[in-house]
Amino acid sequence: MKAQSTALSLAALCLLAHPALAQAPECGGIGAGGAWIGGTPEASDPAMAADALTLGGVSVPLGAPAVALFTLSAPMPLRLEAASANGDPVLELYDASGALIVTDDDSGGGLDSRAETELAPGGYCLAVRGFGGSTLAADIRVGRLEHEPLTVGLAGGFFEPGGGLTGPEFVGIQPCTADTPAVALTQGPIEAALDLGGAQATGTVTDTPYYRFTLATPQSLSLRAHNEAADPYIYLFDGSGALLAENDDYASLNSRIDMTDPPLQPGTYCVGMRALSDPDLPVTLQVLRFDAAAAEAELIASGEAAPPLDGSWPVTAMGLLPPVSVRDLQVQGTQAVWLSFEVGAPTLLVIDAVEVRDSDPVIILYDAGGQEIAYNDDSNGTLNSQILTRLDVGIYLLAVRQYSDGYMGTIRLSAERFVRAPQ
Repeated sequence: MKAQSTALSLAALCLLAHPALAQAPECGGIGAGGAWIGGTPEASDPAMAADALTLGGVSVPLGAPAVALFTLSAPMPLRLEAASANGDPVLELYDASGALIVTDDDSGGGLDSRAETELAPGGYCLAVRGFGGSTLAADIRVGRLEHEPLTVGLAGGFFEPGGGLTGPEFVGIQPCTADTPAVALTQGPIEAALDLGGAQATGTVTDTPYYRFTLATPQSLSLRAHNEAADPYIYLFDGSGALLAENDDYASLNSRIDMTDPPLQPGTYCVGMRALSDPDLPVTLQVLRFDAAAAEAELIASGEAAPPLDGSWPVTAMGLLPPVSVRDLQVQGTQAVWLSFEVGAPTLLVIDAVEVRDSDPVIILYDAGGQEIAYNDDSNGTLNSQILTRLDVGIYLLAVRQYSDGYMGTIRLSAERFVRAPQ
């Protein structure tokens, strides 16, 4: 990573600590508190910059993103990067309306993140988070493809700027066009398979990097790739080769894309795939009809959404939380164990989830209305998890799960609450 000037780093940190300027893109609220990546709005247009725009040494807080703001005055492909010497950054790019355009983890090489994507003129927010909500220091860079990259990247490429570069620039795979060899998921339109529960195929990324299917009618679909050991990353292209969506690590190291609003229209589509760990391991691809109720249940089962407290989902009620509470939980993979508890006075709460046997704990805290309060995985240099947060009087829900389905053991959950002494 290139060292940044002290002045630029200090300016970035100061800007991240204050509300964004009035002219800043809001990005559906993501831009609040963001920093202009060039220091000022006028200096934050990659189309006009002589060199890549970089914020160096940005502090990414626990459970929240650091946000770099920029505007683009002309349509072009840009390279987006986040690198860290002490953590695992994940980048997310949002347009001015708050729509997620691209997200990436680990495509910069090692644990760094990198993506190239074609962008229209407008305002953008580049959010950088620590994987699993962890805190870290990151360098964030936005530049044109001819600018010097921040990360080493991986193989593959969408763009070769100027047409004369021998090495591909995009970290991903080549787009799937009508001429790209691809395995057909079904004979004829996929609707018949969807009526029977979906289409499925298994193969290695080395042997089968692309699958193709055809829709005869508009459909809301869910595309999933499974095998944590391979760590699949999937891309969805339309018939012309335009990238519609991509995903990595939807549930643990598996991937998922839901295309629901709007539904996919009749036509030919292609799923491209790469493996971040081992391309020679088999990966199962499924294309299913999207079921909103089933999708909500899956989110609750994995701890990514809180269940209602109406008895429709199994939740162990702990009652009024005592000063110290300890219990052992048998947790099967990524299927969350749900608990609820009540706080009777304003409290500082410390929750620890510690491995007893065959475990890598993840804990997620919600309020009674389903709003996520805190998330943690891998605290204090271990695979154990810890949440430290202030809570008001009320009822709360806690999800406890394993990081992946490879863990099926015991997690010791402890909670300590601290109440301010009376004056």
